[in-house]
Amino acid sequence: MSYPPNPGTNNPYGSPYGPPTNTPYPSGWPGQYPSGWPAAPGNPKRSGQKAPDKTASNPGRLHWGDILSLVVYIGGFLLGGLMLVFTIPGVTEFGAQAYGYDPVSFDEIVAGGQVPAWFLMYSNVVLYGITGVVLIAASWRPFLASFRWFATWWWVKALLIPVVWLATLILTSLLLVLSGQDPDVSANQETVQEAAGESSLWVSILILGLVGPYVEEYIFRHILIGKLSRWIPVWITTPISILAFTMLHFIGDPDPSFVTVVPYLSMAIAFSAVYLISKKSFAYVWISHAFNNVVSVLVMEFGFMGLSDVAVIA
Repeated sequence: MSYPPNPGTNNPYGSPYGPPTNTPYPSGWPGQYPSGWPAAPGNPKRSGQKAPDKTASNPGRLHWGDILSLVVYIGGFLLGGLMLVFTIPGVTEFGAQAYGYDPVSFDEIVAGGQVPAWFLMYSNVVLYGITGVVLIAASWRPFLASFRWFATWWWVKALLIPVVWLATLILTSLLLVLSGQDPDVSANQETVQEAAGESSLWVSILILGLVGPYVEEYIFRHILIGKLSRWIPVWITTPISILAFTMLHFIGDPDPSFVTVVPYLSMAIAFSAVYLISKKSFAYVWISHAFNNVVSVLVMEFGFMGLSDVAVIA
């Protein structure tokens, strides 16, 4: 094929497209390469490579912040190491006065045998406060990054949060009906209810509804499923997370039963499913957990909808 000379130019090739090139593709096409030709180098969309998912989260590798957080949570929170804080002069006395009681030392509380309700809530505020600060400092970056799950169809995903909560209640009720047993309240829930009764609604929402779920989702989903799945298959880490989360709420319970375990088991399954379906979004599973706990706090406070038997704080 030849082209007529382009008048007014010094083009020796007589073509408006310039000199011939060594490329096998004809020049002058939109985007250089016509459709149907082999893809341009470095273009994953044309070469059939899968484009990165902008809604998926990357929990990352374990780092020293995670190790410190695990030490604080297991050694300080679960095993009681952080209780030494209350032996510091003035700490326990301040809590007693803050809740409207006469000053009392930690030794006097221990010697009394029966732990007062105000101290149950006060200790939760202090222990969750310390643990929460450490965990947030170690994980705020992946937490904020995991909000990318809302990059598409955010309103649908937001509306699904109460649906998850309702599905958990239905699953719990169904399992109780199939077992033929009446609902019962676990020792953990009784303790939480007693403690919350000594605190203001806003403090209960902050500690039990927001900080508590952040701590637990960081440990049981972000670490046990998200980070460990780099080395251990998800089908192994997920059951471990479910069992560990459920058992956590029965530490010190002298008489656990099927009906008291069911609500926590249902939530463990639901939250693990939410985490995996949301492509390991720490933020989304925290919101789901926080929604459950905040609603449960409101149920305890106002006793509406007759949900006190199945709506528990996890």
